[in-house]
Amino acid sequence: MNRIVSVLVGRLLSSAIVLVALSIIVFAFIRAIPGDPVEVMMGTDGGSPEQAEALRRELGLDRPVHVQYLAWAERALHGDFGQSLLTQEPVLSTVLQRLQATTELALVAIFLGAVIGIVVGTLAAVKRGKLFDAVVMVATLSGVSLPVFWAGTMLIVLFSVFLDIFPTGGMLSFDTRISAITGFPLLDAILSGNLLAVKDILRHMVLPALTLTLGPAALIARSTRASVLEVINEDYVNAGLARGLSYRAVVWRHVMRNAMIPVVTIIGLEINVYLAGSIVTETVFAWPGLGRHMMQAINSNDYPVVQGVIVVYAALIVFVNLAVDLLYGLVDPRIRS
Repeated sequence: MNRIVSVLVGRLLSSAIVLVALSIIVFAFIRAIPGDPVEVMMGTDGGSPEQAEALRRELGLDRPVHVQYLAWAERALHGDFGQSLLTQEPVLSTVLQRLQATTELALVAIFLGAVIGIVVGTLAAVKRGKLFDAVVMVATLSGVSLPVFWAGTMLIVLFSVFLDIFPTGGMLSFDTRISAITGFPLLDAILSGNLLAVKDILRHMVLPALTLTLGPAALIARSTRASVLEVINEDYVNAGLARGLSYRAVVWRHVMRNAMIPVVTIIGLEINVYLAGSIVTETVFAWPGLGRHMMQAINSNDYPVVQGVIVVYAALIVFVNLAVDLLYGLVDPRIRS
């Protein structure tokens, strides 16, 4: 028990160091982006140099970068990530609101990727050397290689422009209304019994979810195939067949139970890919989530918003890695350290 606590404390300490280092890098690099947020705030008409300088002093942008960072870090430790330079809205509340849309999209994509990857990978392993296996290997290699923005654009062209099956972007149609309960649009639509809104959100979600899950699903399928092939040659599998169990029963009762340990780890680590891929996917499909919000903030040099979004993204990724690391250590005692 004491060893588990010490491991947990060590992981938490290293995670905190990573977050601090990342916040420093982001804080410095975001100010290297060409453009002046003061000019953006003052608009195209602009103002006098004196007005611009006064606004810069008011925002604290005239101070050295390290002084600005220390002031921001002190406020951030108390949950205050500042205000948007453009909208004057609190950064943290806006980020958490946008995170809800990103979370729903990511969860649907993770579910699709896990189901598709595990089923396809298992079937490819069972049918090793046959046509289905060859097709799966080529398809998964393509899925891993295709850029997210290109895949999303091609899906829009095919299913939205030519076939006119799904919307080109957004999350809701203009005439769809949802009663806010939890803040998660799809969940609120389900809880309120608004089936039309549920259908509308799912129609808008299909293409971005498929785009987001394309690469991870391909990797999960290849990992599942390799893991199943490794386990399927074990002695206990042959022993099960010798006892009269059907091949299907042996695969699902014995092979899958042991083959899923590394696959579960891959799925957990791929959550990072889902979060990172959501930035491009949300931009392509105009999905009102955290990734699109960050891209808009970068284009307008809205420093506080960019810093807040990246810190939240980093915290999520660090937390997921920590959870997967600890969970895998509980599942497989051989890797405990």
